[in-house]
Amino acid sequence: MYNLAGYLLANFCNLITANDITKEFGLKSVTTTQKFLNYLHEPYLFFYLQRFNNKLKAMKKAARKVYVVDNGFVSTTAFNISENLGRLLENQVFIELIRQGYDTEKTLFYYRSRNDKEVDFVTRQGIKVEKLIQVCYDLTSEKTRRREIDALIEVAGELKCQTLQIISYQHKEIIKEKGFTIQVIPFMDWVN
Repeated sequence: MYNLAGYLLANFCNLITANDITKEFGLKSVTTTQKFLNYLHEPYLFFYLQRFNNKLKAMKKAARKVYVVDNGFVSTTAFNISENLGRLLENQVFIELIRQGYDTEKTLFYYRSRNDKEVDFVTRQGIKVEKLIQVCYDLTSEKTRRREIDALIEVAGELKCQTLQIISYQHKEIIKEKGFTIQVIPFMDWVN
């Protein structure tokens, strides 16, 4: 279990599957792996975010993203070879969304488009997609900026959503493109 927790810490904000973890650790069954993952979730150490899909069966089969209850836990415990500022910011946004009352079973998801572009967070209100949120620590690179904007616009078209946000470390801007408005918000402004 300790090795599994270390693996999850090292892979926070990344996609995981019980099948992959079973193979990685040489465990006997996927059911056992799923039990261990649930044991680590029960005390709210780790959270697992499902991929949004209108079909429940497809949603349950897709890889989940793993998040950690506290960035300090990641910083002091996980084996990392870089600062991972983008992933730390994404994890912090996730924790704030949970604090705001979103539920990883009903109202908070991630999404991959038909062209495999990912949006970090999809929030729902009832049956309606409420907003799409990308997290990007630094938008100064044109390549990074393009990737984040293109993913939001593509997914907004697929999910019929007009509320689009990019949460950054300190960048603030309004982007208007292809009939969509994207609000870029510094994390400290968004959280307050």
